[in-house]
Amino acid sequence: MMNQKSVGQLFGICLATLYATLVTVMVRGLWRGLHITLTLLLFVGLWIAFYFAGVWASTERRAELDRKFPISSKELRKRKKEFYDWLASRGRR
Repeated sequence: MMNQKSVGQLFGICLATLYATLVTVMVRGLWRGLHITLTLLLFVGLWIAFYFAGVWASTERRAELDRKFPISSKELRKRKKEFYDWLASRGRR
């Protein structure tokens, strides 16, 4: 079984490879005269940035997203009830 950190790293690798390749191909298509060294540096820089963004999104931000988006129907019903009770207390329902 994979732990949370290794899943985050795998997600970061997949995200980085996909998006860095797409952006590099688009830039290379727009600037046909771009030297191959600059293209490679662009790819490496984008890959590193997207890798860290993927790791951050899948490990560190997960707890924040879990608080914002209820994952169980029980939690969703509880939040809806709280919201409608709040609306009723303000005279808007």
